Amino acid sequence: MARIICLANSYKPGGRCIAGIDLDTGDWIRPVPNTPEQAITPSMRLINGNEPRILDIVEIPLEDYGPDNGCQPENRLLKPGKWRKVGRITAQELLDYCEDDTVILHNHEEYVSPEFFSTHPRSEWRSTQLIHNTEVRFNPAYDPKNWRAWFRDGRGRTLDLPLTDPVMSDILRNGEKVGRDCILMISLGTPWKPKDGDQSLCYKIAAGVVEL
Repeated sequence: MARIICLANSYKPGGRCIAGIDLDTGDWIRPVPNTPEQAITPSMRLINGNEPRILDIVEIPLEDYGPDNGCQPENRLLKPGKWRKVGRITAQELLDYCEDDTVILHNHEEYVSPEFFSTHPRSEWRSTQLIHNTEVRFNPAYDPKNWRAWFRDGRGRTLDLPLTDPVMSDILRNGEKVGRDCILMISLGTPWKPKDGDQSLCYKIAAGVVEL
């Protein structure tokens, strides 16, 4: 059983992707089921009929291991059992968990090449990072139902990432104003090749947003 601060409950084909920080160890954890899609379905994640929310503290039955998919060392396999909400933290408390954003997930690009992981020891891999940024902007994507998060990292490099946070996406689609001072949970997906691409890449996404 792990107690995590839920920092992402994001869109994923077939369900959701959940990720957070273990309160006892400080390590990142991404629970994954033993299914081809590795998507968390409602029957797995709902707590008394409710979605786990960002900032909730959730107890999740987990194994000590999981499939890393060649780039995601945080993955832990789900065990049978119910999830429980055992608390909640504030946005201000979450600031203590934010990291330096000089480099976000290995480089200054919006993706990481799979070759990076094949040429670096697993101890240097990561696919989750929590940052605080005061100049975040949210813009519609090519599909008006989808949104993107635009910001600059600590070196001033621009990142324009897909937003997969369902709650923030609904807020934006409803036309509500969102401030620029936000905590972002950045996640790295498994290798994927766009229709017009010539190689598979691991793309960064804004999987969770907390407005300050």
